[in-house]
Amino acid sequence: MNFVRTPRIKRAKKTVVSLTSLLDLLFVMIFVSLIQQKNITPVKEKKEVKGKIVEIKTEVKEKVVEEKPVPKIYNISALFYFYGTASNPNIPTGSYRMQGVYNEKSGHLSVGGISWVNRPQNYDMVPLSGKISPGSNIFTGRIEFQGCKEFTLRKVGQGGSKNPISGTWEGIYDCSQGQTGLTLTID
Repeated sequence: MNFVRTPRIKRAKKTVVSLTSLLDLLFVMIFVSLIQQKNITPVKEKKEVKGKIVEIKTEVKEKVVEEKPVPKIYNISALFYFYGTASNPNIPTGSYRMQGVYNEKSGHLSVGGISWVNRPQNYDMVPLSGKISPGSNIFTGRIEFQGCKEFTLRKVGQGGSKNPISGTWEGIYDCSQGQTGLTLTID
């Protein structure tokens, strides 16, 4: 009898994954997830002995995230009171409430009329839009109404502390009726 000898096939050993390796992997995944949520950067130090990692030290350093300054925007309430001047005494007195927005960074203020307190016949509310110069307490701009031009107001009294421009502002504006006195009281 002839026996045919077949070569022996080596079977690969089954890889055994220990429970501690899986737990270590799970811990690292959770740690990385937490780091990503908290803007923290991990710094790892690994030591290898005969191709195996024997120790992992992890230090945590916080990332410094620079925040851009957000311009402060204030909702403004004001009272617009107009009257005649020495050069134009025939202007009647009138007043109305205004609301608007002030951007502290740009110094821009826009306000528009919302309700009359005392309305003279044939007069309409006019919106103001302009800039308050930092440190000088001067508010200049244009009246956005047909027949109107520029205005200039100077802060003459302090108001509450709701916003940095609260107070009493006085000056003049020029529209089709001529030069008119204006007191703007900003809450």
